[in-house]
Amino acid sequence: MRSWLILAAATAALATGCQQGGSRGETEAGPEAVKDRACAVLAWALDSNQPRLASMAAETFMEADRLPPVEVLRGLAESADPRVRTTVVALLGTMRRPDLKAVFQQRLQDPDPAVRLAADFGLAMAGDTSEVLALRDALASPNATLRRTAAWLLGLMGNRSAVGMLRVRLSDPDAVVALRAVEAIHRLGGADGVEVVRDLTENERHEVRYYATRLLGQVGGTADIPRLERLCQSRFLDVKFAAIAALIRLGDLKRVNMLLDMLDAPNPSDSPDMNPRVLAARELGETAYTPAVERLGRLLAARDPLERTTAAAAILRIQSARQSWRTRVLADKAPPQLVPAAAPASGPRTGPTLPPLAPGPPPR
Repeated sequence: MRSWLILAAATAALATGCQQGGSRGETEAGPEAVKDRACAVLAWALDSNQPRLASMAAETFMEADRLPPVEVLRGLAESADPRVRTTVVALLGTMRRPDLKAVFQQRLQDPDPAVRLAADFGLAMAGDTSEVLALRDALASPNATLRRTAAWLLGLMGNRSAVGMLRVRLSDPDAVVALRAVEAIHRLGGADGVEVVRDLTENERHEVRYYATRLLGQVGGTADIPRLERLCQSRFLDVKFAAIAALIRLGDLKRVNMLLDMLDAPNPSDSPDMNPRVLAARELGETAYTPAVERLGRLLAARDPLERTTAAAAILRIQSARQSWRTRVLADKAPPQLVPAAAPASGPRTGPTLPPLAPGPPPR
């Protein structure tokens, strides 16, 4: 396990990419080489001992078409950080592998209830369907963190019968639970909760406004464009960029240059959470906009590990065959500013994949 991680980290540093699953018929500057480099950066992030980076990497691999070795993930399931353990155990669960039941059984003894719930999810995905009852019960828990986590995991499970119980949580007193429920319902093919999301874009809590803005571009429609245009004027960069990305997902490709330009912007703040390069990369990753990959690839050599990891996550999201269920943008179509003639458009790519509304498992 360690040798693989060391190799991957060294490969990332050399900008040559990891070898798993990549075609070597591409030149080093080609899209597959960039994807290899992004894979290597995320492999480094998994073993970085930085919980935010590790959970972001694990969450990204949930919807990627390549994975780290299972042995690596087994080790990370015992991470000291419960956020990492929750994400990694959930990732292992999405593999639907009965041979991983021992890992999930061990995590049922975890001191953190969210990790135990992820273990229940893993067992259910591995064939122990009775474990679904634990997720159902957690959805009604007095603990808001468990309700958030349960909604997230039920959305990953892919069982449409969960839509009914998720609808009950659309009026949850915890706004994040309601947003998780909307996301899960739409992931499972439902159409409920859009009005809840609209209302929460005006919530007094900044975190909630951001999540709701991001989700509105994924579950809303053209009727939401005026609201999103107003949100583009937000004084908070993350809300502003989420609104821009939402408009891109709804077809306004002219705005993509606003996010691309921010990849080269200076960081005027000491806060990593307000770094415009990180925020722009994160939202570009949600658009499936393939022409952005070359620009994102430049950030793979950034000094800031958060910039590198966020860019790598965005690249894998854009280039993976298993595109997010939330993708609306025509991935191969560029606006006139980027190519003289419009490239042939492909239909929106969808797939049964994960990401939560923000990197990592639901806020705790």
